[in-house]
Amino acid sequence: MRIIKRRILSISLVSSLFLTGCGLEQLLQLERNPNYWEAVNFSDELFEPVPKQQSAYLLKTCENTKKTAPLPKRYRTLGEYGLYFNLQQIGTYTPPIELQYIATGDTYYLTCRSPKTNRLTAHLIQLKKHPWLKPTSGQERTPITEPALTVRTYNKAAKRKEEVLGVSKNVQRLSIEFPVTGQIVFLEQEEDGQQKPLFGLPASFSYPEIELSFEKTTDGLPSMTYALVIKSDQYFNQEDIVNRMGKQSIELTYHPLPDALPVNKTIPYVTFQSKDTENPLNKTISLRYETTVKDIRVRGFNGIGNDNKEIHGFLHPNDAALKDGNFRQLSLLPDKLAKQVSNDLKEVTLEKTQGKQAGIRYMTLIQNGKSQSFELYVKARANKTDIYVKDTKTKKTAKLSGEVAADLLTEVEE
Repeated sequence: MRIIKRRILSISLVSSLFLTGCGLEQLLQLERNPNYWEAVNFSDELFEPVPKQQSAYLLKTCENTKKTAPLPKRYRTLGEYGLYFNLQQIGTYTPPIELQYIATGDTYYLTCRSPKTNRLTAHLIQLKKHPWLKPTSGQERTPITEPALTVRTYNKAAKRKEEVLGVSKNVQRLSIEFPVTGQIVFLEQEEDGQQKPLFGLPASFSYPEIELSFEKTTDGLPSMTYALVIKSDQYFNQEDIVNRMGKQSIELTYHPLPDALPVNKTIPYVTFQSKDTENPLNKTISLRYETTVKDIRVRGFNGIGNDNKEIHGFLHPNDAALKDGNFRQLSLLPDKLAKQVSNDLKEVTLEKTQGKQAGIRYMTLIQNGKSQSFELYVKARANKTDIYVKDTKTKKTAKLSGEVAADLLTEVEE
């Protein structure tokens, strides 16, 4: 009889621990919320927002990385779209997810470029699930595997305003046709001969081909700035390469370039030289093609790189206040506190919600276009106040640790 009672007691204890959520679980689950992403159609040179349901379906297709297909070696391109994180107005810029429909024969794909890694994935699709796509026939093409280079030389009379003449007294413009993946890295050779990356330019549907040239500005001062200008039909950017005080002239020497940039080989592009005895200059800018986008400074679409690695937190009374960027109702958490909260939620013991709803009802954490929203509950006790957070999607609840809860309570009560 005692053995039976012990077994019953043991089963009851295990059940009790399970029900009260004993055991650590990761409550932090940042995801791309379709409510915060919207697609824009770039087909036929139109820039049209698409219906919310279509945007959600495009996002869902790209997010399904478990079902991908090899990119066909030959295909025709169809519609082009961009998926944008629509909370940009609260200062959390995220590069768009680039989308392009392609087809080979009667087989159709949606290709998606990750805004974080710039990697391209291909997803087999059924036309009936993408009724907005026009299966038009186009010319079959074989994408290049290495960036193709075309050098054009113009005389002084044909140069654009501010463009710099080289030692040959001509101006050079370099056109680069991109592969569908990888990045071109611009490097500067330092005095010790080492190559230092300046920035990378990832492949993009938005600029399949770009033009490089150099411009000089003086701003009316005894100084000169030489900038590398990067442009295409939908893209413009520039990077200052040389900044010099004084009137000593600088000469540009362009190096011979191959017809294509080989993979993982550094190719000299242009050298800047000055014979100034007090401040001599000998700087070479080189090009390098890499098949993967490494963690260096990136020049992205419209000149904005992906610099949103930090996690941000917002307090808001409703979802509309967050989406509209209404800072009369929004409260921005200090980045340090947002990081502490996110770390606290990585390992939690799930509990029942306790207390009453906070005066400002929601907290949303955002990083790289991914987000997670929580309802906030406050429970006052004799010596301290507890804060419970409940995931709005899963309804799972956890209590924040003492110091983090105290810091968050200060923000909630302000």
